[in-house]
Amino acid sequence: MSEGLERTAAAEPERRRQLDLRTAFDVAFVMIEPFFDPQQGWAGQSLELLAYRVLRENFPALSSDEVHTLVVAAHRVYIERHPEHSSHLPRPSELRRVNF
Repeated sequence: MSEGLERTAAAEPERRRQLDLRTAFDVAFVMIEPFFDPQQGWAGQSLELLAYRVLRENFPALSSDEVHTLVVAAHRVYIERHPEHSSHLPRPSELRRVNF
């Protein structure tokens, strides 16, 4: 990368919001990825409902909206990484909010 581009990139303010969720995402994804795997489901159904519970238990400071955001983001990442194993999953926009 050229020096000019490095300075430009460093000078731009952070546009992303909810940096705490971005930080939690990697850990959360590892925890809940198995719930999207069709081999881990019950009778061909995914276990994404359990993903909400696991995240609420492990990240008690997060609101239900933040937990939902993490589940939807993890769901999208799973579909992108495993397109051949994701046909059983509803699309991320179809996920309902779960309140515990």
